[in-house]
Amino acid sequence: MKGSTEFSTWAALAFGAIAIAICALYSSSLFVLIPVGLVGGYLGYWAERIGRYYLERYLSQKHLR
Repeated sequence: MKGSTEFSTWAALAFGAIAIAICALYSSSLFVLIPVGLVGGYLGYWAERIGRYYLERYLSQKHLR
């Protein structure tokens, strides 16, 4: 299973947007929203990579049985 950089990008953007939306409920300062969006994007990219790794591992183990 090969990774798709397009999907990784969309996952990062989605997590960033979700983080900004949640943070916007409490603060409207750009000095808060911009770092939250960047951290959310990084966490989204990281979560997608970890999820892809475990899915690949699960599928390879299932294939051996």
